[in-house]
Amino acid sequence: MLQKVDFATSPKKLLTYEALQAYDPESEEWQKQFARRYTHHSELMGVLNNVENVDETVYSKFAVAVTPYMAKLMDRDDPKCPVRMQYMPTFSEETKPQFATMLDQLGEEGDTVPGTSVVHRYPRRVLFLVSNTCATLCRFCTRKRMVSQPEGSVAKDEIEASIDYIAGNTQIQDVLLSGGDPLTFSDERLDYILGELRRRAPHVRFLRMGSRMVVQLPTRVTPELCAVLEKHRVQMVNIHINHPKEITPLLRQRVKLLQKAGIMMGLQTVCLKGVNDDVEVMRELFLQSIEMGVRPYYVYSTDMVEGAHHFIVPHHRMIELYEGLRGWISGPAVPTFIVDGLGGLGKLPIIPSYVREEPLPDGSGTTVKCRNYAGKTVEMPGLGQDFSLPSISN
Repeated sequence: MLQKVDFATSPKKLLTYEALQAYDPESEEWQKQFARRYTHHSELMGVLNNVENVDETVYSKFAVAVTPYMAKLMDRDDPKCPVRMQYMPTFSEETKPQFATMLDQLGEEGDTVPGTSVVHRYPRRVLFLVSNTCATLCRFCTRKRMVSQPEGSVAKDEIEASIDYIAGNTQIQDVLLSGGDPLTFSDERLDYILGELRRRAPHVRFLRMGSRMVVQLPTRVTPELCAVLEKHRVQMVNIHINHPKEITPLLRQRVKLLQKAGIMMGLQTVCLKGVNDDVEVMRELFLQSIEMGVRPYYVYSTDMVEGAHHFIVPHHRMIELYEGLRGWISGPAVPTFIVDGLGGLGKLPIIPSYVREEPLPDGSGTTVKCRNYAGKTVEMPGLGQDFSLPSISN
């Protein structure tokens, strides 16, 4: 069940291509746009051509939700459109290979503090899940066990217990609010949660949020929201973009509002087969991101959750993609490639070998062999030695 929007009369959905194209996302408040979301593939059949008529069993595992703004970014005819592929359900979700059948492949539930929605995996930082709702539902979602599921709702008492836990653990220095999406909350609700964290947990030095809603419904970013984030010193907002088509003038405009509030902006991306597993696509995505002042942060491998296996990009291809970035585009535009280890192992960097230390043939020590982005190599024996200055005698 998706979150209900509290309106006496919900706005009508835009069920024809003409109505959608005529729609201006800036013409109404974000809550009304949220209420206009498409929640069944049949509703998009009047908007898009070649919509796959999936079986209803797909909905028993994971709901569908698409904002009109995102639908406007979809190619009307091409099912392989990189935006369509991220959000439109497909029969591929029904197949179940043995390696992608888990609903909690990251093992978050095992690291969740009982009675709270805090995932405490690392010593000094925590993940605080505050919502199970998103503006638009990604088919590769890593939290299908809770997102859009009634039993996945985060109750108010869990949020209070989570704040209590963070306040009582002075070792916690870094708190990340995520979900679902924290920005599905009203400004007033966010003001309360952030205010309580700052008031009761002064030991938290880094307060940040992860949000896909900034990209899926940019009008959610308002001067009022920015004032709340600035008031409580939210230092960073990570947004999630997988393809350059998602970067629009409206998104750039609303990102600038967040930056004017003194908030650092980071970008996370999921490596998705058929969407962005292409060197030129990734170069363009990260250059456009850095152009608007958003620092590429992570590129995740697709998590092996049920229904997402058809998006998985092999490890060797991720290495190739990384090598297609390093040295070819600006260093600050190159993110860290990551695989999230099964069962709660944590984030592990995927890094090609550019520098290797090898033993010398005569056994006298080691040498270091270096390779650059263009394949040129050089040997640096000095880096393999441990020199010490000679002692000075009087």
